Amino acid sequence: MKVVAMIGSPHKDGPSTRLALEAVRGARDAGHEVTVYYLNDMNVRGCQGCGTCKNNGIDCILQDDLKPYWGKLHEADALILSAPNYAANVCGPMITYMNRHYCLIDKNWKPRIHPGIQVIALFAQGNGDREMYMDVYRWFVADFENRKMVTKDLIVHVRDDGEVTPEHPLAKRAYQAGATL
Repeated sequence: MKVVAMIGSPHKDGPSTRLALEAVRGARDAGHEVTVYYLNDMNVRGCQGCGTCKNNGIDCILQDDLKPYWGKLHEADALILSAPNYAANVCGPMITYMNRHYCLIDKNWKPRIHPGIQVIALFAQGNGDREMYMDVYRWFVADFENRKMVTKDLIVHVRDDGEVTPEHPLAKRAYQAGATL
């Protein structure tokens, strides 16, 4: 199985990153091939709304660091997504990344990617109420579901959960989600 992980936090030791890396570890331990991208280290432009993708049934033509990602995603069986919550929403770079998936819907609004890609979505927020931003996370994941991907798990770390270590219950859940892809 091929897995792609997009880590959206600028903090490589933050809770959403740690959860994602546990899911990655689980997937690798299960023998899956995993490609990891750190969005903060990439040059990613926003969708230009040019329509080239829709009119020609192709992936995004922007020449940026997502270029190799499209090929990996077309081959993927699973997608691991992680992001912190900033200002009551998924962090801005991850929304830009999500918007770029516009190219995966053709001019008839049908997905241009194989159906059934499993999604593990991992988020971290400062607010202690785990449900506070759940609608935001569901909105984010729904954009991938609109391309016929399937959410396997959605995990939210809140400030009161403490540091994410491999023994943390949420880390174990993320690991298990990755291991059972």
